Amino acid sequence: MKKEDKKKDGKKEFEITELYMAKAGFHRCFYGTIKQYTDDDGKNWEYSEIKVKDAKICSRSQVRDILGEQLDDMVLMILDHGLHENPGASSKIFGGRFYHN
Repeated sequence: MKKEDKKKDGKKEFEITELYMAKAGFHRCFYGTIKQYTDDDGKNWEYSEIKVKDAKICSRSQVRDILGEQLDDMVLMILDHGLHENPGASSKIFGGRFYHN
């Protein structure tokens, strides 16, 4: 544990994580986390990561409603439009496959 992670009384600091949902219709809902942070310019951002099938979608926005719309659109692209069904072009580099998407 880092020195910065401890309070003066020696107890560990904790971080509150909020759950967030992305959906594609009423019965297709996926949950992940949302975190708030401030960048170096003093702007407040919200960042979310949500696992959908075998993929993880990530987005950030300064407005929570826009963040929700972005995540919902990505869920629809994965479920209804096969976004990750075809891995696309790849190259063999150092003995492994690296995909260009």
